[in-house]
Amino acid sequence: MYTPSAGGGHALYTAELLTALTRHPRGGDRFELVTSRDIQEPFRSTVYPVHAILPELAPRGGFRSRLSWGVDRCLHYSRRDQLFLNWLETRPDITGVHLQEYSPWRPAPLFRGIRRLGRKTFYTVHNLRQHTYPPLVPPALWDRWNRDAWRLADGLFVLTPALAEQLSRLLGDGHPPIHVVPHGVWTVNGRAHIPNLSERLQWKKLLFFGTLRRNKGLNLLLGAARSLPGYSFTIAGAPIDPDYVENEVRPLVRQLQADGVPIDLIDRFIPDEEAGRLFDTHSAIVLPYTPQFASQSGVVFLALAHELPVVASEVGGLADLFREFRVGLSFSDFTPAGLTSAIHSFFNGNHRDELLSQMRAARAHFSWESAAAATLDGYAGSVQGGSRR
Repeated sequence: MYTPSAGGGHALYTAELLTALTRHPRGGDRFELVTSRDIQEPFRSTVYPVHAILPELAPRGGFRSRLSWGVDRCLHYSRRDQLFLNWLETRPDITGVHLQEYSPWRPAPLFRGIRRLGRKTFYTVHNLRQHTYPPLVPPALWDRWNRDAWRLADGLFVLTPALAEQLSRLLGDGHPPIHVVPHGVWTVNGRAHIPNLSERLQWKKLLFFGTLRRNKGLNLLLGAARSLPGYSFTIAGAPIDPDYVENEVRPLVRQLQADGVPIDLIDRFIPDEEAGRLFDTHSAIVLPYTPQFASQSGVVFLALAHELPVVASEVGGLADLFREFRVGLSFSDFTPAGLTSAIHSFFNGNHRDELLSQMRAARAHFSWESAAAATLDGYAGSVQGGSRR
C-alpha cells in the first residue's frame, strides 16, 4: 500500500485498513506499507512491514512566490514517484500496488510506471474532486489528470454506493471495476467514560471539527450562531488555507464573541488526546458541508467512535450514511436558516433511545474487519473476474 503522508487522515485510514487486512484470515503477511521518511510515530506499525523511503515534503511556508512553491512541489513529486518505482523494481515478489494517495501533479505516469513493471494497480478514490485546487493550473485540468489516471487502474475503491455511481458517470464507458469499501469507525483507545446521551444533549454544545476549508460550510455555522441562543460553539482544526481563516473566519468569530455568542476558534492541528476531550465534552458535531463536498467524511466516523450525534448536510458520503442509519439529523437547505432549523429540530426531538441504538448499530456495521473483507473481495474481483464497463 502506497501512502506518502507522514500523518493525518490518509495515514490514519491506511493504518486502520492495513491492520485489519493483515489480521484477516485471507490477509496474513501479504501487505506492506511504503510511506515518507518522516512518518509519525503512531503510524510506525509492528503489525505489517513499513518502508519509510519516500522523501519528506518541504513545509508550505518559506517560498518567495507561488511559482517557486509550484516548481518545488513538481520536482518533489517527480523525484518521489521515480524513487518508488525504482524501489518497486527491486521487489518482484510484490504483485500489486494499492495507492491511497498520489501526486496531484499529473498522476497518470505513476500508474503507467506501475503497470510497466507488471504489477496490478488499485486506487481508493477518497475524493471525486479535490477539496481545494492548487494554484497555477485550472481546476478542469486537475480533474482531467485525475480521471486519466483512474482509468489506468485495474480496480478502483470508493467508500459509499452513491460515490460509486457518481464515479462511474464521471469516468464514462470502459472504466475499471469500482468496488465499495465502507469506511470503518476509527479505533479510540483509553476512554475512561462515555458521557450519557441525555446529559450530552442538555449541554447544547456544538462542535465543528476537521480541516478548515471553504467546502466545509463553516460560513453556514457562523451565520446560524446568532439565531441559536443558549448554544455554545467550538471550531477546531488546522487551516488548509491560512488566508481564508485569517481574513474571513477569524473576523466573524471575533464579531460573534463581541456580541456575546459563546464561540471558540482553535485553528491548529488537534492531537488525538485533545480531540478525544473535545468529542467527549460536546453535545453534537455539526458538519454543514457544501454541495461541492464530493467524498466521505472521516470526522463522522470519529464522532461515531465517541457516540457523538451528528447534524450534517446531505452531501457526498454523508447522504448514504443517513439513509442507512439515523445517527443524528441531516438537512439539505444550505443556508444559515436551514442549519438553524435542523439544529432546533434535532435538539427538540424525542428520539434519544432510537438515536443511541442507531449510533451503536452504525458502529457495529462500519467495522474495519468488514472494510478488509470488502477490499480483499475487490482485489479478487478486479484481477480474476473484473471487466471494464
